[in-house]
Amino acid sequence: MHLNLSKQHGFTLIELMVTIAIGGILLAVGIPSFQDFIAKSKVAETNNALVHSLQLARSASMERLEATGVCVSNDPMADDATCSKGTSYNKGWLVYVDTDGNGERGNNEDILDRGKAPGAAFTFTPSAAFEEQIYFNDSGASTNVAGVPISGTIGLDYSDGLELRLITVSANGRVSTETQ
Repeated sequence: MHLNLSKQHGFTLIELMVTIAIGGILLAVGIPSFQDFIAKSKVAETNNALVHSLQLARSASMERLEATGVCVSNDPMADDATCSKGTSYNKGWLVYVDTDGNGERGNNEDILDRGKAPGAAFTFTPSAAFEEQIYFNDSGASTNVAGVPISGTIGLDYSDGLELRLITVSANGRVSTETQ
């Protein structure tokens, strides 16, 4: 039996270079789209976490017949987490039951939820009424600590400004989101 070794199997150098060039073009086109997809996913995840916390606070206030708050916190995952004045939601937030009605989380007041810090890439732009917390009275309405109904918004942006969300809390406590 005589083998014919003149038949070659495999790719030539030109075929390999053309394949690599086509792959490079596909990657160059696909990577920016994939980065946009990741950014939109991160914004949606953070938006949904904050909306969940707001809806939890509102429903807990009506269920317990006690005021609840969603406040910004520098370290929401700490055992003795507190609300932090003069900081941003991008450090995290707490949902707490305000049993004494003073508008601040005391050491003996329950924490219902903790929003972990989404990171410095996020920018939260709350209206003046919601800069430090969103407060719900015992009937689920959005009020200040004195009981005056308030409404407002929190804008949510991920570093590039391409994916903007606006969370709105009306004076009756209804929470809604829109993409801008």
